[in-house]
Amino acid sequence: LEQLYSQNKLVEAQRLAQRTQFDLEMMAEVGFCNGIENYSRHLTGKAPGEPPPTLFDYLPPDALLVIDESHVTIPQIGAMYKGDRSRKETLVEFGFRLPSALDNRPLRFEEWEAR
Repeated sequence: LEQLYSQNKLVEAQRLAQRTQFDLEMMAEVGFCNGIENYSRHLTGKAPGEPPPTLFDYLPPDALLVIDESHVTIPQIGAMYKGDRSRKETLVEFGFRLPSALDNRPLRFEEWEAR
């Protein structure tokens, strides 16, 4: 909120404050809220910028992943990150999401390849 106030984005700051307060109330009352995945960094205890948990985290170390149509799938892995990032930066800029929502994202290709 301080960042939005320092940029004189008062409407955006109010929007973000109301949204997060409502989300916190919903989580306290019913255990979830719409868009709860955008709080994944806080709920999982990950550090800013760390990759989010994925299905890969639940597979055994010797699991084999077979990619069909790799000429389509491999480029899509990098594109998913870039598209998601662009969309969420806009949501953060206009006060619809906390900056930490950027950490709920598809893996970057290097992260995907390392897993």
